Amino acid sequence: MLKAMLSRFSRKPSAAEFVETLTLASLSPEAFVRLAYLVVLGRQIDPLGLASWRAAISRNMFGHSDVVDQILRSEEYQRQFGIHVNQRLHASRLEWIKTLPKMDRLLDIGGSSPSRAEGALIEFGYPHRPSLLDILDLPPECQNWGTPSFNQAVPSEFDWGTVSYFHGCAEDIAKVQPLQDRMYDGVFLGQAVEHIYPEALPGILEWVRAHLAPSGRLIMDTPNRLLTKIQCPTWFIHPDHKLEYAPAQLEAVLVDNGFFVTKRVGITHLPTIAKTGVYDAREFHHAPLLHDDVDACYLFALEAMRDEMWNPVERSS
Repeated sequence: MLKAMLSRFSRKPSAAEFVETLTLASLSPEAFVRLAYLVVLGRQIDPLGLASWRAAISRNMFGHSDVVDQILRSEEYQRQFGIHVNQRLHASRLEWIKTLPKMDRLLDIGGSSPSRAEGALIEFGYPHRPSLLDILDLPPECQNWGTPSFNQAVPSEFDWGTVSYFHGCAEDIAKVQPLQDRMYDGVFLGQAVEHIYPEALPGILEWVRAHLAPSGRLIMDTPNRLLTKIQCPTWFIHPDHKLEYAPAQLEAVLVDNGFFVTKRVGITHLPTIAKTGVYDAREFHHAPLLHDDVDACYLFALEAMRDEMWNPVERSS
């Protein structure tokens, strides 16, 4: 039985894939731990590790995915494979942010930073400085990276401009009163659109069109469902994701709501995973940070402008 299970993996599986592949009811918790070490690390579990997991099992703190996730985070695994997927994705996003155009009046939806009043976009290396930067994010105690260490209730003044924070979810942007009379050269959604309920997205895009200058840009990046479904076929890669889009799917949403896409960028190119349909974290290690092959990248970015020829009446008829 053990050899049959091991033969199903030609490379290291994800935690979710490994758990899904096994018939869990046929394995005791300790047998699962032993098998996980064999499959992921290629060795028998050591006595110290086994004792630790036996203690966890006795305290009813055993979880199948927890076992594999802990192994994947271990120093031994990192030394053996030299992989840290999140670090590679972050490096790719930083490289992409360096390429963004100058926008003097900018709205960043979801762009709070836990420690820098300038916000995440500038913290991550945006090379330009807007004279006005508005950041819409959740209330401080609910923000993704934790409660910020600075006061978001008052604007922050820098020698290059003013940063102001506004609080609320993206779906309620039309209710954030101070934003209603502002116009922007750019609206940025960095890893945000996947957190928005898809039925609310057209209303947000309508608001953005109304508050974007004629030559302004809407810029966003997001996970690519063509790749994330290989890693997680039955759920999304983050529990708060409402929908993960394929590039053509998100572009169609933009076009249907009055935008035309002017630029597409692939972020973290993984052609082997895309071609084979087999998730292998090792490909991240030397993956090109940016690539034109958008469909074969783990993340993708779109840059769009208002379609001045757009007619919602004609589209609905």
